[in-house]
Amino acid sequence: MSTYVVASLCAVTGVTFFIFGALVQQHVSYRKIKSVMLTDPYVYQCRKHIFNALSFLGRVTKGSIINNAKGKSIVTGENNKQFSERQDSVSIFDQFILWSRTRAYKAIMYMTFSVGQEGYPHEEIAHVAGIMKYGFPGMDEIHVYKNFILSYDRRNRIAHWVCEHVKDECLRMRDLKTLHKPNEYLADNTIPPMFSANMRDFRNSDWVGGHLASPQNYKCDILRFMEAYKFPNIVPINRGLKNHIWLRLENYVREMALKFGSVYVYTGPLFMPQRITFRNWSIRHHVMGMNTVAVPTHFFKVIIRDDGEDGDLPLMEGFVVPNADVDKEMDLRSFLCDVHDIEHFAGLKFCDGHQRDPVDLPVNAPSMTDLRGSD
Repeated sequence: MSTYVVASLCAVTGVTFFIFGALVQQHVSYRKIKSVMLTDPYVYQCRKHIFNALSFLGRVTKGSIINNAKGKSIVTGENNKQFSERQDSVSIFDQFILWSRTRAYKAIMYMTFSVGQEGYPHEEIAHVAGIMKYGFPGMDEIHVYKNFILSYDRRNRIAHWVCEHVKDECLRMRDLKTLHKPNEYLADNTIPPMFSANMRDFRNSDWVGGHLASPQNYKCDILRFMEAYKFPNIVPINRGLKNHIWLRLENYVREMALKFGSVYVYTGPLFMPQRITFRNWSIRHHVMGMNTVAVPTHFFKVIIRDDGEDGDLPLMEGFVVPNADVDKEMDLRSFLCDVHDIEHFAGLKFCDGHQRDPVDLPVNAPSMTDLRGSD
């Protein structure tokens, strides 16, 4: 056998094993990253950059074909309701690459069954993706719950923001166990007690506990209903505001969800500055209890819904309500606010990655239908 034939065989063998090793390493890395995404929203937020860096055959951001626990292929894109992220159109060449990757993964699966987490956790990842479709406004201490995701502020003992995906299917059903609400708010064991509020802070106070994510949005499931009573979701709110304007605003959110199928809602506190002199401003707010729980001066609520007639541009409505006993007969449209102003004072960024007109923000005037219900 000539030297050239031996050298060619060695070269082909080396390249084959190199490609095979790269595929195995990529496959194992993907499985480990996806298992970490279940508990670490920070990894989920950076997933596109990580997958692009690890991509060997094709780009994951265009949509991916992966195998579930039963070995069936699942296409993650617009047609898959488990994933709410928008996917770009896939060309024939990309489809061929994705098809090849699927066959390669199926072959490698038998050789790496003992490495990493078994299978792909689609449903758990889709849970985060389904709620945070329009991105994270901020990334400070993220906590993931069954029905909402929030960013917690340890210094003020309240949340920075809460995001929820309110669906009509849950609003149309009722679990009889949700007829009885708990007598006290529930502690969250993932937050140290020294950085959390407790029931003693609310006793003999001028404020009551208000929900950023309303439990009335999750009457279909007792577990989701009870999670809304955990302290990270509770903020000090004026009693008159909670029983009237804030309740009407929550009812308006549910009305929009019933009308359009679902809406995405960001809710959180604001600490607005006050003018001291002509050129000087100051932020003044009360604190409550021995844990010095911060009492917000205002609250914001940003409602986002998809509009099929407007392409990729979602319709957004921003509301800012003062934490005071305002006139209960006021029109909800009086509290409409530009989302950019909310971003400025809250230090957050909404609808990250989606283009929208910074001046002519599409806002629909809310109706005054006051649905019955109370938290």
